[in-house]
Amino acid sequence: MDALKILIITFVCAIIGYLEPINNSILVLIILFCWDMSMGILVDLVVNKDRMRIKKLLISLLFVALYTLIIASLFIIGRLMDDVEEFLEMIKVLTYVCAYFYGSNALRNLTILFPNNKTFSFLYEFLGLQIVKRIPELSSFLLKKREEKKENNPLKSNNNNNNNNNNNNNEL
Repeated sequence: MDALKILIITFVCAIIGYLEPINNSILVLIILFCWDMSMGILVDLVVNKDRMRIKKLLISLLFVALYTLIIASLFIIGRLMDDVEEFLEMIKVLTYVCAYFYGSNALRNLTILFPNNKTFSFLYEFLGLQIVKRIPELSSFLLKKREEKKENNPLKSNNNNNNNNNNNNNEL
């Protein structure tokens, strides 16, 4: 039995040693996973008045294990192909992408927990790219204002159109 423990510990230490260059990436994923999960659990318990669901936790653990496996696989492939530096850059980009999604989800949960907190709301709107969702509203608003200007002053809009047509003809 002691020999089995020693064998398992040796195997785990060998893997950790081999994957040492990507330990920081894995650590970042684990930290952000824990932060995101804790915010999700708080939202379920406090806001939704629901219990913690083990299935949801297991699925989240599966995802973080999958991300870690992808990162480790990329590193091993990079080492086998003697392109460690290039694959480390790929791993860094993938870690940033995963960190972005974990962070934006945690910020969403924070805005649910603290709906009146302007800092969390701003960070979620900005970092969660919620602003992009509002761009169609912005473009339709600007188009509507432009149409209202044309309706209020038809002579000016006709003169502008004539001037634009003349300018376009001059360019030809």
